[in-house]
Formats: sequence, C-alpha cells, structure tokens
Amino acid sequence: MKDGTKYAGRLKKKFAELRAVFSEDAVLDEPTPPLDQLCTSILGMETGEKKARQAIERCFQKMVDWNELRVSTPEELQEATGLANEGGRGPCRDVIRALSAIYARENALSLDHLKAMPRRGARQYLESLDGVDAYAAASVMLWSLGGHAIPVNKQLVAVLREADLVHPDASRREIQAFLERNVSAADGRAFCLAMRSLPLKAHSGKSRRLKSAVKKAKKKSHGKRSKKSARARSAKSKTKSKAKKKTRKGARR
Repeated sequence: MKDGTKYAGRLKKKFAELRAVFSEDAVLDEPTPPLDQLCTSILGMETGEKKARQAIERCFQKMVDWNELRVSTPEELQEATGLANEGGRGPCRDVIRALSAIYARENALSLDHLKAMPRRGARQYLESLDGVDAYAAASVMLWSLGGHAIPVNKQLVAVLREADLVHPDASRREIQAFLERNVSAADGRAFCLAMRSLPLKAHSGKSRRLKSAVKKAKKKSHGKRSKKSARARSAKSKTKSKAKKKTRKGARR
C-alpha cells in the first residue's frame, strides 16, 4: 500500500489508544464453528457480522439445517434471513455457492477437517471455494482456526479511510495485506474488536461534523449558483430592453 510506513505508525498508535479503553473479554471467546463463521462472514460483507449472525438465526427458525440452505434459491434464502431490503441477494447466492462447493468436495457440510490442516493450507482451501472471498476466508482463519488473519469488509474499509489510517486509494485487498503485515497474530482478535469500536467511540463526532460541513458546502455552492443565475437573467433582461428601445427609435424615424 502506498505510504505504508506513515500509515503503519498511525494505525499502531490508534490501536494502542483503543485497546486501553475497550474490554478484551471477547478475545478469549471459544472459537466459532468454521462453517458457521464462513456463512456469517459471507453475509456480513455488506451488513457487518452482527446483522449477519441475526440473519442466520432468523434463517434457522424457518429452515432445518445447512443442507436446506444449500438447496434453496437465493430468493428463498434472502427471505428467510430477512435481508430482502439490505441488498442481500448477492451474499445469499454466495452462501449457497460455498455450501455447494463444500458438499461437492467433502460429501458433507462441515469444515471441521480444517482444524487439523496447516494454517496456510486451510486458508488456500477456503479461498478456493466458490462464493468465498479473502474477507470470508480470513474471518474463518481468525475466529475459528486461530490463524494469523485480519478480515476486512466494506465497513472496516470505510472506517479506516475516514480515520485516515490507510491510504484513501488503497483497495480492500491491499488494506487487508497491509494490516496483516502490521498486526501480529497474537493481536489479531483484539485489533478487530478495537476497530469495530472505532466508529462508536472515536470517530462518530468527526463523521457528523464531516457530514455537516459537506451539507453546508453544498448549500453555499447552491447559493452562489443562484446569485450568478439571477445576475445573468438581470443582464439578459437589460440587453433585451435596450434592443427594444433602439428598435422603437428606428421605427419613429
């Protein structure tokens, strides 16, 4: 990532600040079952994992198991998860693709065999599945398998950019690689939890001020355009009036 050294310093400083004020109890939570974490993270690319977990819970109130999800249509899964109004069709389709890919390889819907694999091999396996991107694979590695990974979804990208902790032109994949180089394996979970708290604890005020400033700038710009338009209409009216007077004088002569 461009200017990586500069942003690495900012990132480490912000992480230290946040770590001092938030609870790390969740860092010690039991690992999430890999298949659960995979499907949650696929749905959470757009909505965030909290909403994705709630969507999975709603889904299993209507569906029996993962196999029923696998044989569903994207529309059926979208309705069952309650993501119909949140652009959930694409993620729902990816969940079905991932489940189908796992079943085709394992003749079962389970990723527990990854626990016995070397970490690099497990990550390559996940990233090779249909419907699974770098974020979902990293999420399983971090929260289910205890590997060194920093999952980066669209929400985290927005937060990091707004906090000026990454280069504004960096892609999501570049940001993920940058974070994994600068956050140790031991700090991975704590870092992700700290970054989740950033919009609420450290940046919501700035965000509101930024939105307010943008709104004022738009109003000011609109006002200037209105004044220019009024002056232009006035000048045009005066020109027409002079032209009419000249025409009348010529007619009298």
